[in-house]
Amino acid sequence: MANQIKLEIITPTRQVFNEMVDMVVLKTTEGEMGVMYDHEPVVTLLSYGIIRYKVGGEKKEATTMSGFAEVTKDKVTILTDASELEGEINKERAESAKERAEGHMGDANSDHRRAEIALQKALIRLRLK
Repeated sequence: MANQIKLEIITPTRQVFNEMVDMVVLKTTEGEMGVMYDHEPVVTLLSYGIIRYKVGGEKKEATTMSGFAEVTKDKVTILTDASELEGEINKERAESAKERAEGHMGDANSDHRRAEIALQKALIRLRLK
């Protein structure tokens, strides 16, 4: 379809998504960035968060756990440490990970930065529809 852009989400272990979409909203380290067909080329750092995209008028979401995005006129390529689409999230597992991370945050012998990142990842997963 005319005026669509290809969205590709890649992690070290799999290709999560590879389809034509109407638009993408990226969660960058500088804030949100909307991308549509014929966007100026740019490379941007991604933060932990949820990206939104629209396919045939239907709004969808996916998680991104840092990484970067390369935007060209007709393609958005996301390279991220981890990503999950709607419906792939195991809510019980994410809730358990959240509780473990919160427990480590209160432990004086824990690596607080690692626990903070684990907590952030769990909260993002729980926010996804």
